[in-house]
Amino acid sequence: MLTTGWLIAVALLLPLLAGVVCFLVDNRSLRRAVVLVTAALLSVDSLLLMRGGPTQYTPPPLSEGLGWGQIIAAADFILLLGFLYIGWQRRSVLVAGLTLVQLVPLAYFELVLGAHAEVEPAFVVDWLAIIMVLVISIVGSLICVYALRYLDVHEHHLHLEKSRQPRFFLFLVGFLGVMNGLVLSNSLLWVYFFWEVTTLCSYMLISHDGTAEAIANGVRAAWMNLIGGVAFVAAIYLLYLQAGTLSLADVVGGKAPAAGVLLPVAFLCFAGMTKSAQMPFQSWLLGAMVAPTPVSALLHSSTMVKAGVYLILRLAPAYLGTDLSVLISLAGGFTFVATALLAVTQSNAKRVLAYSTISNLGLIILCAGINTPLAIAAAVVLIIFHAVSKGLLFLAVGSIEQEIGSRDLEDMEGLLGRMPVTSLVVLIGILSMMLPPFGMLIGKWAAMEASVRFPVVALLVVLGSAVTVVFWTKWIGRLLSLLPSASSLRPEAISPLYAIPLLGLAAGDVLLSGFIGLLLDSVLAPAVTSTHRAPGLVVQGWLLSSGAGAFPWWPLFIVFALAVLLPLWLIRVRPEEVRAPYLCGVQEDDYEHVAAFRSVGDAPHELKIGGYYFRQLLSEQSFTGWANPMAIALIVILFGVVYL
Repeated sequence: MLTTGWLIAVALLLPLLAGVVCFLVDNRSLRRAVVLVTAALLSVDSLLLMRGGPTQYTPPPLSEGLGWGQIIAAADFILLLGFLYIGWQRRSVLVAGLTLVQLVPLAYFELVLGAHAEVEPAFVVDWLAIIMVLVISIVGSLICVYALRYLDVHEHHLHLEKSRQPRFFLFLVGFLGVMNGLVLSNSLLWVYFFWEVTTLCSYMLISHDGTAEAIANGVRAAWMNLIGGVAFVAAIYLLYLQAGTLSLADVVGGKAPAAGVLLPVAFLCFAGMTKSAQMPFQSWLLGAMVAPTPVSALLHSSTMVKAGVYLILRLAPAYLGTDLSVLISLAGGFTFVATALLAVTQSNAKRVLAYSTISNLGLIILCAGINTPLAIAAAVVLIIFHAVSKGLLFLAVGSIEQEIGSRDLEDMEGLLGRMPVTSLVVLIGILSMMLPPFGMLIGKWAAMEASVRFPVVALLVVLGSAVTVVFWTKWIGRLLSLLPSASSLRPEAISPLYAIPLLGLAAGDVLLSGFIGLLLDSVLAPAVTSTHRAPGLVVQGWLLSSGAGAFPWWPLFIVFALAVLLPLWLIRVRPEEVRAPYLCGVQEDDYEHVAAFRSVGDAPHELKIGGYYFRQLLSEQSFTGWANPMAIALIVILFGVVYL
């Protein structure tokens, strides 16, 4: 039987070692084997960690006088010196300056002020950490498996003379171990180290292709996340000086003086907002779309951005019942609505997904700010199902882009006829984001019920949820629409390295939603009860009950299945029943191949079906021109309320 220490070691060190092997051994077959074995072992390890339940662990020192704290401290300085080099290499004053703002005070703290600041236990495995490890290890591993095939095709299209995959998989696979370390660590110094390593990994992965655009977006991601790093260092200083501890468990458990905790907690929540790309920091995550699709999927679904909402959610008991909690809810709600509106204006599929990600992270932060058991339960549900659905959609879009050479929604018109399996996967992903009985809708229902006592927040939840339906419905329309002359479905060949992640995540979406009662009883309810002393959501037969209402998820599953399957079974359209539409002119004779008509001047006019993107009403540039200052004002008010 593996001990807790071994399970934690595997979660942290196995991906790091696998990444190093991928980097050092430039052999395609060996790299595939290493990634596949790592993905399988990491997934099993996370399940074993869940089976073991909550526990604590402190690793023994390597030798007398050399503990892990000293190793982490030394790694901090190496990491920050690396950022200084990046700032010099890329001529970025912001990267270099923000690094120095961290380096100098951190050096004083770790060498003088907090030289003997030891935190025990080093690792706290509670239900929230277990949920995050499951998301990181399983969803993240599937994304790494997908990347094996994707990078081969990607580099073929780039006509590279020498493969860059060794470096790519070093950071992609290693990212999983770094994230596991972040969510399991109890010492804020350890969390800070892993926090900044995620920033380094994101910079390396976003700038991977080496183009001017990729490098510029990688640098932007670095300096925006380094702003959060500065806030993190400030929080470490304040918390140690005012409360005398760097233990997250002490802060959350009420063992630290409440008067000395609130301001450093506000700084940590601000750091979480930068990491989760909340307005006005959303541009770094949008810029990440230039990276290869597995990077987008990993950053958006299971790792980078989830670190931000995890920290805010982890700290929720520390700001419960305060004005800070209210301001966090409003800030998250504002981002939820504003970025949902911006998603409506996008025709680029990856930008739709990016804005949708930022919007849903805002909803999770809104729930953390409401800070009731029901709201926390909603936040945890949203974290799980958003990771699965968004990972699925990003990977599917990557496959589509490689097949049709575009990620534009307009170019996906009638994709069902060309790529039926991938289109079905996309359809499952989209439906799981907006319709019952899927988990995302259950999370939004719980968020709405949790917000009823806060009218402004409730309005933001309703508005954001309504707008969400608009951009998802538009995508479905593009996907399923067929020109009258379009051909019938044709078989689609999919690589196993694509099929396993895509079908696995699609099945996960359906099964997790179908058995959400079991998920709630075994994992979600204990996670919420451990901090808020009530489960928030409870299972009553076939109903999920919030105390204010109930959600009949199994009856809705039956209705949903019938609504999808019955039309497919009963409705049959024979080719001879298809008629050309009237196109306001003389119909082209060659209708079977071109849907067109002749009109003014006997000129042919081809039939085109397009979406409407509200760009005159909601220009992205003008909208962010006033939305970003409003988001900044909310953050300033947040700190003002806490300070005063």
